[in-house]
Amino acid sequence: MYMAKMNLGTDHEVKERIRGYFADTTRDYLAWYGTRRHHHMHYGFDRDLPRGGSPTGNMTRYLARLAGLLPADPGRPAPRVLDAGCGMGGSSILLAREAGALCVGINLVESHARIARDFALRDAAKWGTPLETAPGATAVPAGLDRSAARFLANDYMAPAFKPESFDVIWALESFCYAPDKEAWIRAMAPLLKPGGRLLIADGFSGRPAANPAEQRSFRHFMKGWAVPHFCSFEQTVEWARHAGLETTHAENITPDVLPHAWKIFRLGPFLVPWRRLLHALGFIGEENLQNAYAIYHQYPTMKRGLWRYGAFTMKRGLWRYGAFCFRKPG
Repeated sequence: MYMAKMNLGTDHEVKERIRGYFADTTRDYLAWYGTRRHHHMHYGFDRDLPRGGSPTGNMTRYLARLAGLLPADPGRPAPRVLDAGCGMGGSSILLAREAGALCVGINLVESHARIARDFALRDAAKWGTPLETAPGATAVPAGLDRSAARFLANDYMAPAFKPESFDVIWALESFCYAPDKEAWIRAMAPLLKPGGRLLIADGFSGRPAANPAEQRSFRHFMKGWAVPHFCSFEQTVEWARHAGLETTHAENITPDVLPHAWKIFRLGPFLVPWRRLLHALGFIGEENLQNAYAIYHQYPTMKRGLWRYGAFTMKRGLWRYGAFCFRKPG
């Protein structure tokens, strides 16, 4: 079974590389990717995208439907969501606004947790821009409980929460950063309440590189975004099963992500030579240069099948037995 992997060192070294990458590229996301406006740091989703709508917001809403968070049910208790690897807070803010969820976002990068808190507080009355708000979505009143989306710095490989704390654990483009992905799934499973869901949407391994040029392109992509390795769809499902979770949805959504990957790629031909010049002159660091390479190489490697984009939901059973939960027979 093919696994795309980079040798980045020990787990600690991998985490330090990831922390350094995101700390150094914060301005890139805020300025080039529009995170200051829509707060997201992930790919967009073009299936059924409303005219003028936000692809990143569309991705979050699609995944929220898979996780059972949308459509919102005013008659149910507010679902508790752990946004594991929350970036700058886009998912938690949207889920608090439109699903009525009580979200806790955790992030390895302390500065991103602070930025997410600022976004949540500053935008509490309006929750985003007109393009980010779904058609027909109810505006949140000015008296919103601002604790609906909270953020803190915490290593999601060792989350500081009690068992059975969450209805949904949300991992949108954060699973790929786990140094040991099987261990991460094992750590998440006990945090789910009986019947709770683990949602993963991320990159996964595809076919092996056919030649040295493809290998170089793929290495540029992975190194540029500090991703240690991808695993396969099959491995993810198997690891979930071993952790006592049933996979209820497994989908290859690469065709729905490719259009947004193309939009990101269009910056590459201009950004790479400019960044190489700035790097040679000492104006930017290595991470900013590598980020430009990733922007350029992510689309062709996805289009050629070297990696795929998948969406999964895994459900914890309803019956308690020992350390696991199981469904009622029949």
